[in-house]
Amino acid sequence: MKPNLLRRALSSAVAAALIGGGLMAGGAALAADAPGELITVNAGFVPVTDVAALYLGEEVGIFKKHGLKLKANVASTGAVPAVMSGEYQFGFTALVNVLQARDKGLPLKIVAAGSASTGVKGADVTMIHAGPQSGIKSAKDLEGKTVSVNALNGLLQMLGKAAVKADGGDPSKVHFIELGFPEALAALQAGKIDAMVGAEPFGTAAIASGFPAISSPYQSMSTKSMLTSSYFTSEQQIKANPELFKKIRAAINESLDYAQAHPDEIRKQLPKFTKLGPDVAAKLILPHYQTEIPRESVEAFSKTGVEFGLLNKPAVYDEVVWTEGK
Repeated sequence: MKPNLLRRALSSAVAAALIGGGLMAGGAALAADAPGELITVNAGFVPVTDVAALYLGEEVGIFKKHGLKLKANVASTGAVPAVMSGEYQFGFTALVNVLQARDKGLPLKIVAAGSASTGVKGADVTMIHAGPQSGIKSAKDLEGKTVSVNALNGLLQMLGKAAVKADGGDPSKVHFIELGFPEALAALQAGKIDAMVGAEPFGTAAIASGFPAISSPYQSMSTKSMLTSSYFTSEQQIKANPELFKKIRAAINESLDYAQAHPDEIRKQLPKFTKLGPDVAAKLILPHYQTEIPRESVEAFSKTGVEFGLLNKPAVYDEVVWTEGK
């Protein structure tokens, strides 16, 4: 999510929290029409690979098994305002975005894991790409170079800085510019930038265009797979209906396990809610779907976020993650 969009989302959510001093608990959307009928839960998703697990879970009947019907809504700002108002029961966003929201005073809680990095060097969901003629062989070589990120002062710039520092370089010497992924790939091809911090499916597209990965920045934060995104709600909604969120978490977790075990079904799901064609969906690098919310991942994002200015203070795992009812 772009920083200005996140700021607007947080401002709107703060306003929603202050109006009348209360928040809805989901309203009529939580009520089944008759005993035994499914409870419809509204969720806000950015249409990315990560959330394919939940679309698939709804399609194969996992949510129904838990007495729920998932209604997925496209939410470009990570659904924070809609979750805070109670319009949506939960949303999806990058882990660091939840930490930023709490850092600004919003009472968000992670209710379930989203997706994780692969932990495989050169085959991860976010990598840094440069052309073979650029002379850039590693992250340290980005000093003095122009590198694109999808949003200035956002997650990918943080990852780029972390990669440069871990490789012995000085992140302050890298010139980061903001370009959308399609524009960044075109700029690479035209020689207008030296490198890009990419994300799937644009990483796979960059490699196919002759721009190999020179760094896997998540490995700068952890040598193994780490949680990068999550499903969240507000503390108020959990307090109003904890039993509902136990069901939601159980359905999400079962969907994640199913997705991890059925990658071909995930690939077939992608063209249904993204603009990806089946050929691209068949080739891209899938994230790792897991149900664990590792303390190490939250603390790593917290530490790196503070170091590079995305957070004002460290996050506290037990304040960020809802663990009741497990």
